Amino acid sequence: MFNRNSLVAALSAAGLMALSGAALAQQVVVSGGATLPAPLYNDEITSFPASTFKPYVGVGSGAGKTAFLTNNASGLYSSGVVHWIGSESILTQAQINDYLITGLGRLDMPTGHGPLIQIPAMVTPITISYKGPTDVVQLTKGQLCGVLSGKFDKWSDIGVSSGTAPDRFKVIYRKDDSGTTQLLTRHLQAVCGPDANVAFTGKSVFAEEFPTWFGQPQLPPQFIGVNGSAGVAAQADLEPSVITYLGPDPAHTSKLRQAELFNINDFEPWVSYAPTAENVESAMASTVASLPTATGPVERDPRRANWTNSLNQANPFNWIRASVNPRTGYPIVGYTSFVLSQCYENASVTSAIKDFLTKHYSASNDKPAQHLLVPLGRVNRMRILSAFVTGTIANLNVGNATVCGNYAGRG
Repeated sequence: MFNRNSLVAALSAAGLMALSGAALAQQVVVSGGATLPAPLYNDEITSFPASTFKPYVGVGSGAGKTAFLTNNASGLYSSGVVHWIGSESILTQAQINDYLITGLGRLDMPTGHGPLIQIPAMVTPITISYKGPTDVVQLTKGQLCGVLSGKFDKWSDIGVSSGTAPDRFKVIYRKDDSGTTQLLTRHLQAVCGPDANVAFTGKSVFAEEFPTWFGQPQLPPQFIGVNGSAGVAAQADLEPSVITYLGPDPAHTSKLRQAELFNINDFEPWVSYAPTAENVESAMASTVASLPTATGPVERDPRRANWTNSLNQANPFNWIRASVNPRTGYPIVGYTSFVLSQCYENASVTSAIKDFLTKHYSASNDKPAQHLLVPLGRVNRMRILSAFVTGTIANLNVGNATVCGNYAGRG
């Protein structure tokens, strides 16, 4: 079998992190995907030399996942290799299995890319942002479900004064395959029931939650579909009275206000929650299970029994824990995640990605707070760095000589 252990070891001994700017310039890192974290990632990328990373390109989580799984950079308006993506819509177990058994990561192919990695990057609320009313809008789950399913189309329907703005509002939704949409619809699936005009099913394409007529989704007339977070913000700027859903970044929400939401599981039913860091952390802490521990099993092959063990460190599906209906705090929360390869053909790419992850998860990185995203807790950040950057006996780290010696790597 093809083996690159000696080469990787030699490069490691020479110090991958010290590779020159000229070496990095030979292949810049290409990334893209989810639009929600795009301002943060591009802010973080600016701390590297220009020859290290191309700008992160926000195209939506669905398009990003397709670009990664097919290694087709045209989906990110680039060329060459897709090195990593961001997504709030996680890779399913079936997608991961296919990638490792028959796809580009084939475990029995020395010319393949090798294993993939899927890890939480940040915690994010999905804000219910609005324009029109000047007072703080507080929504019960019944009001939220009614607005987003088309049952209500006026502020007065939900007991809100629109002030000088039109009483009738527009609802802006994402047309593209969106992780932001999926975090929203999975929550609506969990809580709405008869409060909604449609039965939400957790789709990442919002229009697919509605019935079709001759193959065309039939959304209410007040609904306007656009692509990407920036598209939502731009359309909202054109409307005098609007409600929509977005990540928290001021790049997209600065001209809108954010509603407070009641949590149906809270023992204090008259307390509403804004999408603040404190309320997001409270929500995640109330529902999300721990990440796989360093003592958990390590099974790399989807065809073996222990693969689906929820503690299996080597199964990328186990590193993202869902929180669709938290017991307390702001109720619409989840992870935006990284998807990357464990093995790369180009050693400078390996070095750059490890450096990026190290800086991203660093306690001294203040950029997430500037973008109103919530860092993982210290224990989880240290666990991820230990597993995927520094390396443990599980051999999950990027560029691991034992594992990557068996594959050509992504390139």
